Amino acid sequence: MGNNSEKSSLLRLAESASVELLEEKKPLHDILLTCKQICKTLQISDENYWIELELSGYLVRYKTRDQLYDNLPNYRKTDWKFYDLYGNMISLPPDIADLFGKSVVYHSVTELENSNQIIIGNQFFEKFNKFITNHGMDYVSKNVRIHEAKVSKNEINQVLSGLKNRTQEFLDVVISILEFDS
Repeated sequence: MGNNSEKSSLLRLAESASVELLEEKKPLHDILLTCKQICKTLQISDENYWIELELSGYLVRYKTRDQLYDNLPNYRKTDWKFYDLYGNMISLPPDIADLFGKSVVYHSVTELENSNQIIIGNQFFEKFNKFITNHGMDYVSKNVRIHEAKVSKNEINQVLSGLKNRTQEFLDVVISILEFDS
């Protein structure tokens, strides 16, 4: 880290981002951009790659639902509501829901901040649909096909809230390091 004036301007930047986060004066996306800038200056970008994933969305790095589920932070795991081709809600038996109902909200923070609901396309349900065809218990369940899943505004807000907490923790650590260093 450079001189004291660089440290103190970085400290002010982190403190102001923390206040903006708390007071919700700026979109979370903009606050994450500030965090990214702080990481770059402190040369700690690699340890904080999650910031880049939050900004770009997790699909840039993880392609399958299983990869996403294994690598997403917990605050990005929610419940999906499943729908068939005709928009009818599908309720899954608990054991099937445990297997396939693991939701992954992989979207960028900007998408989340600007959405009232998110629709997950059927590319994530091929495994499920194949499983149901092979293992469905009766005629009806064998013919169920998930066409899409939806994440409600309430669940989006829970994801954003978790992200705010993580961002605040990051800023708190940076502030304490910069204060300790100066």
